[in-house]
Amino acid sequence: MKEKVFYSWEWLDKIIMELGETILSSNAQIDFVTGVPRGGLVPAVMLSHYMNKKFKPYNEALEMTTSARQKVLVVDDISDSGETLLKAETFGFQTATLTVRHSTIFYPDFYCDKIEDDSWLVFPWEREDSKTLQDYLVDQK
Repeated sequence: MKEKVFYSWEWLDKIIMELGETILSSNAQIDFVTGVPRGGLVPAVMLSHYMNKKFKPYNEALEMTTSARQKVLVVDDISDSGETLLKAETFGFQTATLTVRHSTIFYPDFYCDKIEDDSWLVFPWEREDSKTLQDYLVDQK
């Protein structure tokens, strides 16, 4: 079983400020912030407040024109395998995560922490007794 690493709300506040400042200082053109359901929703809302940008539900962002999507920041908690954000990038979105895993196949445009091991991260909005396996993989077993 993988070791669990528990993140706090205080850590999240600090990371949101760091990530927000990095994005704002980059002069990236962002009109909207959205989050990948489920892991990206909380950080996306927090980041939209911090950056003073409007939040747009992910499904609505997908329906935008290609040129409009280029000014949408898609947020997720982690680029673990990287597949979710790789798909978001193919739609023309800008991407951001709180963390990236050393083994990811995709590095977002913006991120703060890099995880150098295979520990299971438990973010503050998640249950502490969460299984150390992605939900979509649990359903396949």
